[in-house]
Amino acid sequence: MAAKKSLRVGVVRFPCSNCDFDAIKFFQKFGHKAFFIWYKETKLPNIDFLVLPGGFAFGDRVYKKATGKYVIDPGEQAMSSPVMKLVRKAAETNIPILGICNGFQILVKAKLLPGVLTQNSSRKFFCDVTICKVTGTSFFSDKSLLNKSFRLPVAHGYGRYTIGGKDLQKLKRNNQIFLKYKGLNPNGSIENIAGVSNVKGNIFGLMPHPERSPDGKYFMKAIERYVGN
Repeated sequence: MAAKKSLRVGVVRFPCSNCDFDAIKFFQKFGHKAFFIWYKETKLPNIDFLVLPGGFAFGDRVYKKATGKYVIDPGEQAMSSPVMKLVRKAAETNIPILGICNGFQILVKAKLLPGVLTQNSSRKFFCDVTICKVTGTSFFSDKSLLNKSFRLPVAHGYGRYTIGGKDLQKLKRNNQIFLKYKGLNPNGSIENIAGVSNVKGNIFGLMPHPERSPDGKYFMKAIERYVGN
């Protein structure tokens, strides 16, 4: 039996990220070579997989001037970071990409994933464990996960996924909705959507945190099967 391939995983690190070490430790725990890619980086390193972790990049704040008033707009500040050119290059060269929570917000802002993420319908930050069901073509095409449910932590204030009617139907036709909240919907997302992929199925974003869950091993196996093949 062939030995499992050790993946080179780049984890993008923005100022104020607070789940970056969670992501690093998650991949290292399973024997992979995970390392940070700083937000000012301009050269794409040799990687098999790219992760945009959770954690309030730039504090989710957008200032008109450094000490002035600000608005909360998760992911907006990240758009002008040099590393986003590397993220787009990774997408263009078919390097698989995963965005978790704030990383999902950033991928949506960058139009690498469809839809919009807005403030929770409760207008409050929500932090708890949710039950999520794998749907669509599954997570990184792993059929063994399809229709299974997992306990996944969530922690966000702007996780409400919305998308226009025609685009929603397109998502459904293409099986791009790969994760849904089961029972409790913590943010008011349309049709309980917790995670979506791009059409090609090599870029995934989700609000829950598999890297914090005991069930995260199943998501890791899906990544290993997809990337290792």
